[in-house]
Amino acid sequence: MPPEPEEKLQSLLRSVHVNIPWRELPKYVDTILHLRLNVEIGIEATVLDELSRPEIVAVVSQLRREGCRITLHGPFWDLSPGSVDPLIRRASRRRLQQFFDVVDSFRPIQVVCHTGFDPRHHGGHRSLWLDESLTVWEILVRRGEDLQVPLLLENVWEYGPDLHKELFGRIPSPYFGFCLDVGHQHSFSRTPLTAWLDELQDRLREVHLHDNDGSGDAHLPIGDGTIDFVGLFRFLGSRGMKPVLTLEPHREEHLAGTLRGLNRMLSAAGWNSFREGS
Repeated sequence: MPPEPEEKLQSLLRSVHVNIPWRELPKYVDTILHLRLNVEIGIEATVLDELSRPEIVAVVSQLRREGCRITLHGPFWDLSPGSVDPLIRRASRRRLQQFFDVVDSFRPIQVVCHTGFDPRHHGGHRSLWLDESLTVWEILVRRGEDLQVPLLLENVWEYGPDLHKELFGRIPSPYFGFCLDVGHQHSFSRTPLTAWLDELQDRLREVHLHDNDGSGDAHLPIGDGTIDFVGLFRFLGSRGMKPVLTLEPHREEHLAGTLRGLNRMLSAAGWNSFREGS
């Protein structure tokens, strides 16, 4: 099979988002602007102690001049908004509120956060954890409504879609949705991808794309692992769903392979007309 024309791959690249940490932006900003990439900017907790509005506005102005769309990914390491320890809850709430303090300056399409729930540690206190975390998400969803920026919760360690489904059911806002991370689902979940899609399709607003063989969160290029991307795209295409697709290569040299793999999977699924936001 001949390789896809470079123009087609570049067109596809402009139709997706690419994850990049805020600290890495200076290194890649010229490439991002040249290629007019849409980006999902990762905001780490320590970055929030340093960021200033003028600094954000300067970067965002550059991106918007070139037509680059922006989504944001919030801090997540060690955060547990439903913790049984009230001090941990307060620290987690504070970090997430700090994150929302900068959202208006970025004016993103949507923002992504992790639930922080790990069934290996929190499973014995699931009901309490859920109730406590709701007090955090309710505040942040209201802030999202005021800003007109949806808050999406991503799956990480959860064994199945039940926790997300219950959270969404208890906060029935159109500004509260789901980000499906297929790499996390494949390596950590005990529930098939089809079940996640069936249960949460009404809230699905974004998909994080990277591959692995099921043994760990390897962030391989699409097609280098065993994730059923064809099945995923057939599901989305059959329902006319066009969530934001975000590529998450963790190595610079994996971006090209990820893009080629995505193009192959979309073609095999018969979803060649994909254009994010069209």
